[in-house]
Amino acid sequence: MSRLEEFGRRIDEEVAKLKRIHNFEDIGKRVDEEVTRLKAFVQEDITPETEKRMTQFLREVSEKLTEAASWLEQRNAARNSQKAEKSSKS
Repeated sequence: MSRLEEFGRRIDEEVAKLKRIHNFEDIGKRVDEEVTRLKAFVQEDITPETEKRMTQFLREVSEKLTEAASWLEQRNAARNSQKAEKSSKS
């Protein structure tokens, strides 16, 4: 079972517990606990994976931008070379 599925199962269990609570103060405490656990889940499980994927994406984009810059430089050099040849023939 994935960590996300496990978290979903725990949420379902906690919701079932909340349904049995009749005191608003207890409900508030339980909600606070769940929010704390949700924050921990996001920080420990979601954020690292997101950062890992974002890092890879940025590296790929960087490579593509470097390729595009090289292509533009080659085009510019070829254009300048053609202009120089035309100028020397005139």
